[in-house]
Amino acid sequence: MSGHDPTQDGRPKLRASVKMRYDPVRKRFVLLLPEKAVLLSETAAEILQLCDGGSTVAELIADLERKYPTAELRADVVEFLSQAVSKRWVEWVLPA
Repeated sequence: MSGHDPTQDGRPKLRASVKMRYDPVRKRFVLLLPEKAVLLSETAAEILQLCDGGSTVAELIADLERKYPTAELRADVVEFLSQAVSKRWVEWVLPA
């Protein structure tokens, strides 16, 4: 896969070992990993909720831009997804 940019046509998806749950005490989403939990910012939770393997990054960004029309989101979303992949929270589902 050398040289392939998954942000072009890949579909981000939470890994099977990662679960996202709402914590009513903290009033925030928590990412549950095999050996730890991560308290998510509102922005991170919103992006990760869209990572279901069904939408491309462009579609995910378009959804967010409809909700936040004045924001320039692309670079921030791509950077966040890159970090989420490196932390093994998210994986890419590539087209066949």
